[in-house]
Amino acid sequence: MRHALPAHLTTVSNPRALLAIALDWALIIACFVAAIRFPHPLVFLASAILIARTQLALAVLMHESAHGTLLSQQRLNDIAGQLFAAAPLLLVMDFYRRGHLQHHRAPMAADDPVAITFGIDDYPVTREELRWRLFKDATGIGYFLSVRRLVRARERARTPLRTASQGKAFHAIASIVAVQGTMIGLLAAAGHAALYAGLWILPAVTLLPLFGRIRAITEHAGYRASEDQRLSARTVVRRSWQTFFVGPHAIHYHIEHHEYPRVPFYRLARVHTLMAQQGRLPAANLYRSYGQVLKDVSQLANTGSH
Repeated sequence: MRHALPAHLTTVSNPRALLAIALDWALIIACFVAAIRFPHPLVFLASAILIARTQLALAVLMHESAHGTLLSQQRLNDIAGQLFAAAPLLLVMDFYRRGHLQHHRAPMAADDPVAITFGIDDYPVTREELRWRLFKDATGIGYFLSVRRLVRARERARTPLRTASQGKAFHAIASIVAVQGTMIGLLAAAGHAALYAGLWILPAVTLLPLFGRIRAITEHAGYRASEDQRLSARTVVRRSWQTFFVGPHAIHYHIEHHEYPRVPFYRLARVHTLMAQQGRLPAANLYRSYGQVLKDVSQLANTGSH
């Protein structure tokens, strides 16, 4: 049975959310500035890695907005989530929200959009297969395969859009055009329009899917659907450089998030502590590193599921 939480743990703090948005975008801008001022291959590489990591952080903020926990006022929550998080990633948050809330109803079920998009429904796999999947992501192949899987899944479940949904889609697409156009325009004005492709689009189709797959594997791969969602998710229990790159904005507290999806990301650490004190975190689903998860979900290919 899910325990009730103290009210303050579900309270949305607009200043904390806005600070998170501002810091993510400040890091992105700093990476572009560094690449412009210091045009060296190592600077480009470091900038691409950090931008991809921060694109993942924006995806997590979009995820917060999808749950209605980014900003306290629903309309502003949706606008901020689309404009500052989804649109930069060429995504429509309303479509993402529908799929993600379906994921929360039954993680790792046959129709779970997360399992379908990231292809995590067949773990454990062999070590060679895991390496091949990560290689495909790092080279951009995985991005296009994921898009194809998602499109096919939507086609199988296609239903006519309501007029309201069409209106939301129009505004979302307009926001995507505006955000991408602004980025290109600013870079062009600085005389470096090519950086839009090299430092925004290229990381988005290579390193971002790589980070995203590792995150998705860690969260659910190797588990089966369960009425008790604590048993179909993992938590990485400590912050580190790994959570900086793969679990930004406390998304690595994933058991806690599934147990209490209305808790804002900056309060999940406290929920983790509370659940641990209550003995409500399954020990087998707690990990200290992402590497250990990858090792387990590949090593277990011949010995059964975790």
